[in-house]
Amino acid sequence: MAFRGTLLGTLICLMATVAVAQTDAMPPARTVVDRMLQTLQENKAKVRPFTVKRGYLLLDKQDQEKAQVVANITVLPPDSKQYNIESSSGGMGEKVLRDVLSKETESPRDAQRKELSLENYDFQLLGEETLDGQRCFVLSMNPRREEKDLLRGKLWVDAGTYNIRRVEGTPAKNPSWWLHDLHIFMSFAEVDGMWLRTFTQAVANVRFKGKYVMESRDLEYRFTRQTAARSRRNPAILAGSAINP
Repeated sequence: MAFRGTLLGTLICLMATVAVAQTDAMPPARTVVDRMLQTLQENKAKVRPFTVKRGYLLLDKQDQEKAQVVANITVLPPDSKQYNIESSSGGMGEKVLRDVLSKETESPRDAQRKELSLENYDFQLLGEETLDGQRCFVLSMNPRREEKDLLRGKLWVDAGTYNIRRVEGTPAKNPSWWLHDLHIFMSFAEVDGMWLRTFTQAVANVRFKGKYVMESRDLEYRFTRQTAARSRRNPAILAGSAINP
């Protein structure tokens, strides 16, 4: 009887181990993609009016600051953004950053052709990675058209929430004769119940000038129902065109 009890206990432990392994197993690629896109739509519906103080920097190949702009951007769902510039400096570099800010806040045109969707992208499941201590599924994103507002690269999807934590890639079509080897990185985080892009970086070689880095970082948030702003300094990369907010 003692032997049977030991055997039964061993079998129960083995079954529990198998159950845990099945729980942690990687789901099918289509399941990951469908859950990610569903979560993306749910997050859009959760966005409330807010104001973000965002800092923009332009750095040269020696990582020396060439220009900076700090702006307060008010987001009014579903697709309205207004801004005022708090401070700026940097001559021609300042003009570049102001142009980026203007593009980020202009009314979207053909928004459906730029968003993450099965109409615009082919996704493939590459595997898993741990990102900032969180288990993530890694997906490749391959544009179905050669357009400058679509990215070819990878994205990291939180395995628990299916929120997109990071996007990294290059434009499917070069956006300007002046730029080449453009690489874009974006990171996302939770902000008062909303899932937002909080940091962006773009690294490119500028014709006749060499390497430049442009970064935008969310510094502070304000909401209508609270006056105490939240500060965040999360890593990520700049562009502001392919995936919003």
